[in-house]
Amino acid sequence: MLPSRTVTHEWLYGAGHLNVLDTYLTPLEYTGPSLSVTHRSERLARWGCGKVTVQAFFTGQAAALSSPADNHDAFDGQITAAVAWHRNWFPVRGLRLAAGGMVQLGGGFTYLTTGGNNPAQGRLAVDAVLSLRADYDFRPGRSGGGITSQLDLPFAGAMFTPNYGQSYYEIFSLGHYDRNVRMTHPFNAPSARWLTTLRLPLAGAMLSLGYLADIRQSDVNGLKRHAWNHHFVIGYVRRLQLFRP
Repeated sequence: MLPSRTVTHEWLYGAGHLNVLDTYLTPLEYTGPSLSVTHRSERLARWGCGKVTVQAFFTGQAAALSSPADNHDAFDGQITAAVAWHRNWFPVRGLRLAAGGMVQLGGGFTYLTTGGNNPAQGRLAVDAVLSLRADYDFRPGRSGGGITSQLDLPFAGAMFTPNYGQSYYEIFSLGHYDRNVRMTHPFNAPSARWLTTLRLPLAGAMLSLGYLADIRQSDVNGLKRHAWNHHFVIGYVRRLQLFRP
């Protein structure tokens, strides 16, 4: 029999609520409905003696927001891609605990329809992340479903940001650099992503239901920003068996 390895793909589609504060644009919090799509894949690493898994993660989010008085609108978008390596432990049958590191790249924007000199804010950041995961299979070795919970905590990184009172015209047209790339850590950018899903067998497939909390915050260059995203997600899990000689 040919040696094989399994790759697990999970697609999740979410809907929920986003709360955004970006003091570069406005001192007001904007809130509104948001949508997301998330893909997570996992396979056994070629190294680590069968105890290390590699995970690829992607999520895209979009939201239409309104001011507290509901007289101004805004649009927000965010894309995040990451790869993680987890060391796995199996303390009891059906239970898997994992911990490791993740490298994450994210970018996005917020646009206010009110116009003005600075109606939009762009974002770009890279992070090193502590990633923790737990899985429990209801019927180990069989397709009986289970539950998965993963917590990702950025602990070091770098982000692009204008300085207080600085316009994008000054940065990109005049070339006036003013500490526009800043190091980030839990004291100036406390952030977290928590994804928990319940897997249920359904007509020969595996249905996923769950909750995604994506909390991003920063306080750098005299500018504060937070994006609190809460989504209920639904999707499916697919396992592919790859063969190689």
